[in-house]
Amino acid sequence: MLVIPIIILVAIIIISIISVILLNKGSLSPSASSGNSILETCNTLKYNSESAVNLVFFSPKEQAQEYTDFFLQTSPFNQNQDAFNFYYIDDYQPECELYKGIAILCYSKSLIKIASSCPNDYVIVLQNKPGNIRSSAYMNVLSINTALPLTVLTHEFGHTFANFAEEYTPASIPRGSKNCQSGCDKFDIKDSCSQGCSKTDYYRSIEAGVMRTLSSNEYGIFNQQIITEKLNKETKMATAGKAISEINTGCQDKNYYLIEGLYNQAENSINTIDKTIETGCIGMGGSGSFTYNLILNDNSVIPGSEFNPEFIFTDGQLEEETIINGETFQSDKPFLLKIPVISNAKTLEIKKDAEKIAEINLNDIGARPCLI
Repeated sequence: MLVIPIIILVAIIIISIISVILLNKGSLSPSASSGNSILETCNTLKYNSESAVNLVFFSPKEQAQEYTDFFLQTSPFNQNQDAFNFYYIDDYQPECELYKGIAILCYSKSLIKIASSCPNDYVIVLQNKPGNIRSSAYMNVLSINTALPLTVLTHEFGHTFANFAEEYTPASIPRGSKNCQSGCDKFDIKDSCSQGCSKTDYYRSIEAGVMRTLSSNEYGIFNQQIITEKLNKETKMATAGKAISEINTGCQDKNYYLIEGLYNQAENSINTIDKTIETGCIGMGGSGSFTYNLILNDNSVIPGSEFNPEFIFTDGQLEEETIINGETFQSDKPFLLKIPVISNAKTLEIKKDAEKIAEINLNDIGARPCLI
């Protein structure tokens, strides 16, 4: 007579196990992490608020402090110093490649995951290389050759933060970029109007600003206006995003979706390479004409941040040169997005210029096989 109760009990246990497996991706506890994230010690240089934009350096403290001080002397950042937080990680050395044999490029999955040890909207890797090796900017990562002038930091930040095009020629103009215009009448304010801004028939609003030469650290009043507008927008987005991910806990208590994809420019499509659940803080993705949205089970939409997987900017300047020696490459690298974990989110929608080009299922991330 005990056989039936035992069978019923076993059935209940099996059903419970299956339910836990299926719901595990909804609860998203740290044990559901399929990426096995290992966080490093996050050190604070300057903290202002939870809504501030977060910059994290991979370097010794002294170097991080030097570049932070320089950054905050630059207009318009010097007028918005409380809008930034600065951190550094000094016990992890990123592996950087020599991209195309000419530029340092530190963008990698391991870097993005370790950067999650700190609040991280923008990631800055400082490494010393020969003076003829360029720095680079890709997505929200700045790979800085410290042999170049300090102004290479503000130059590369202009790309990642404000979607600025190069103001030297020749170069490619990212979609949505505003600092290079087809005519002088396009600038509502300007220092001057000079021909040659990525393309020979486009114009820039300052004769020799930092987006043209590392001998300057002036963006120009038109570009400063763009930066200030983006800063206001990004701090608001940061506040909303951090509210979703419970800002009052440390990075070790948070989880995020890590989406790895590859943008196919010929087909204007995105191929998903990998998607995992990781431990750590998320962050913004940079700037550009690409955006992502989270679609919830009830089909409501939570807007995400901008990003640009299309271009890798490389910039350098030898001592005898007056204009940046650089080049913009169409990216052949996978990109990574860190998406806030929301239990009732079902898909990630990616758009380019407001046109949907990808939809990624989130429900199967972190799911575990059922072996009976």
